[in-house]
Amino acid sequence: MPVFVPAIISAFEILLLQQSITGAVRNFIVASVIGFALCYSCSRYIDSKMALIMTVLGTAASLQAFLPGFIIPVASFGVVTALFAGDVFTGAFSLFLFSALPFLSNESSYEAFLFCTVTGMIGITLIYSRRETGKYKEALLVYSLVSIILYTGLIIMKRSVITPELILAPVAGLILNIVIMEVAGYYYYTNVFRPEKDKYLNVVDPEHPLLLRLKSTNNREYKRAIHTAHFTELFAEEFGYDRVLMKGLGFYHRIGVLREDEETPLTIRTLSLAMEEEFPDDIIEALKEYGEVRPGQKVSAELSITIIVDTVINSLMNEFASGRKRPDLAKFIDKEILALFSGKNSLLKKSLIPYYDLEEIRKQLKGEGIYYDFLR
Repeated sequence: MPVFVPAIISAFEILLLQQSITGAVRNFIVASVIGFALCYSCSRYIDSKMALIMTVLGTAASLQAFLPGFIIPVASFGVVTALFAGDVFTGAFSLFLFSALPFLSNESSYEAFLFCTVTGMIGITLIYSRRETGKYKEALLVYSLVSIILYTGLIIMKRSVITPELILAPVAGLILNIVIMEVAGYYYYTNVFRPEKDKYLNVVDPEHPLLLRLKSTNNREYKRAIHTAHFTELFAEEFGYDRVLMKGLGFYHRIGVLREDEETPLTIRTLSLAMEEEFPDDIIEALKEYGEVRPGQKVSAELSITIIVDTVINSLMNEFASGRKRPDLAKFIDKEILALFSGKNSLLKKSLIPYYDLEEIRKQLKGEGIYYDFLR
């Protein structure tokens, strides 16, 4: 739909307004190519609902042919797409389609296309960067000032005659852009971001029902999960990774042990429980990637940290449970970490973790001697 519906409407407009078959074919081909490139590049973020939204916005953008120039709020269309697709790249790419449609239908100047595209990109950047706060006043003020300056420089200064339409139409468009951006941003924050944030906070709550079940049925695995989550969260905060995601991965990377089905792989059991509890998609995806890590594969820094911490915690718990004399912690931890990175079948041989981060992790884990008494 986002490919052909706007393209057909754009072609029909040229046919209706100019009786030009050549122009109609040109519009159809250009709009289809841009739309196809958009959908192909951003297919991961475009579901049926998003496709419908983009189709409606694309159709609205093409109606510029029947209205005064610049009155269609193209910039806000890009913002809406970016917010509800959950991806700024999708919003930016779709903006080219929304900007091109009125340009093709009106056969207007390149300055008009440039104005719509640049202001739209600024709007997307400003609003999307503040989507987690719900506060857009400063962003909208900056957007308005830039739009006025750019419109003056690109459009007004190139005209010898200044007409009321040249001023009033873009003012109306600017007001529409601001209103739609504000409403879309507020709706996204209250109905999408906050509920999703609450879901995350619930998942990483140590009192989550799954963790309480684990504590009551398998205290060893519970301790392993709690201490792994403690260190993964600590390192995520220190190195700038997603703290909540890594804490969740630390808590639940082996939660499948709650299901005593030895014939089903632990990864499958873990994913099954996570989906039943309606965990956020990125935590489910991280759990899946964690369970599918194999020697020789590239492993992200986040997964590498979790694997390192879990390996050290589990090995120390086994060592303490054996009743043997307390090992030299520095040598013991160095040995466990080295085994993950060296050797033909080492799990993290192709890890993407930066060397500096790895050295800091090794250093800090070796300095936690007193903390490890909790593992006994």
